[in-house]
Amino acid sequence: MHPRETPFVIGIDAGGTHTRVGLFDVSGDLLGLAVGRGGGPHHNDDAQENIHATIHAAAADARRDPRAARALVAGIAGINRESSNQGQDHRADAGSLVDIGGISGPTRVVNDAISAHRGALAGEAGIIVVAGTGSMILAIARDGTETESGQFQHYAGAARHLVHDVVQRILLGDADDADPLPARVHEHFGVADRSELRETVLDLSSTAPNEAKRRFGDLAPVISGMIGSSPFARSAAARLCDRTALGVGLLMPSIDGDTVPVTCAGSLATDPSFLELLRCSLTRLPGPQVPALVPARLDPLRGSAILALESAGAAVDEATLRRLASSM
Repeated sequence: MHPRETPFVIGIDAGGTHTRVGLFDVSGDLLGLAVGRGGGPHHNDDAQENIHATIHAAAADARRDPRAARALVAGIAGINRESSNQGQDHRADAGSLVDIGGISGPTRVVNDAISAHRGALAGEAGIIVVAGTGSMILAIARDGTETESGQFQHYAGAARHLVHDVVQRILLGDADDADPLPARVHEHFGVADRSELRETVLDLSSTAPNEAKRRFGDLAPVISGMIGSSPFARSAAARLCDRTALGVGLLMPSIDGDTVPVTCAGSLATDPSFLELLRCSLTRLPGPQVPALVPARLDPLRGSAILALESAGAAVDEATLRRLASSM
C-alpha cells in the first residue's frame, strides 16, 4: 500500500489557549502534527476558525487529505458531556467546530476532560484533574460511568482563578510589602500601585469577556513560577489546591478500590510546584479511600487519537499505546 493510502485517524485537543491536531495511522504512529490558536468556544470567539485551520495544517504536515480520515475525535474545552447540565452548553454547535466538509468516517466531539482521561489513564478507572485555561475534575469508573465534581456544585478553578485570588487579596491590602509578587502583578497590568490596579480591574469588567479571561490567565505562569520564592503566591496556590482536592474527595466514592488513581492535565495542573501542593492537599482528605497521584501515560491529544482509533474499529493494544507515546 502506498504510504499516502495508509488508513489514518484525526485526534484533536482544543483548549482555551491552544488547539493541537494529530494525524495517526491505525497502528498509532504519528503522521502529522500542528498547533494552533485556542479552540474552546467558552474562551475563543473564533474557535471554529482556529480548529479548522489547525486541522488543515496538520493534514498538510502529513501530506494527507483530511477528508480521507477513517474517524475524527475532538476533545474540546467548554463542550458539555452528554446528559450533563454542567457549565455552558455548546453541544448544539459542537459538530460545526470540526466540520471541514466531506470526512467520510465517523466524527465525534467530547469534552476535553474525556480525551484527557482516556490518554492519561489509558482506559483505567480513576480521576483526572484538568486545570489550565479551563477546569474540570472528572471520574470515570470501570463500567464507564462519568461523574464530575460540578454535579456536587463544586468548582475548583482554573489558571485565571489563581490570578483572581491574588489580585483580590492585593486589593484588600493583604500582601506583605516585602513579597515580590505584588510588584510583578502591577507590572503585568501596567499599573504603579494598588489604586491603579483597582481601576484597571474595574475597566476589564466592561471589556469583552474572553479578552478579560486572557488578561488574567496570562499572569498564572508567573504566579506558579514564584511559588518557591513568594509566600503570597504559595498561599494562593495552596488555597486552589485545597479546593481541587475537595473535588477529588467528592468523586473518590465513584471509583472502586481502597486506592484511587488521580492524574492531571492542563498547564496549571501539571506545573511541578502546583503538583507538589496538590499532593499535600490530597493527603489531608478524610475517608477510607486513599488518592494516589500518578503521572499521565499519554497526553489529551493522544487520548482523542485512542477514541478515534476505536471509532474506526482499530485495535488499541499495548503496542498501540507505546507507539502513541513514542511521538510525545
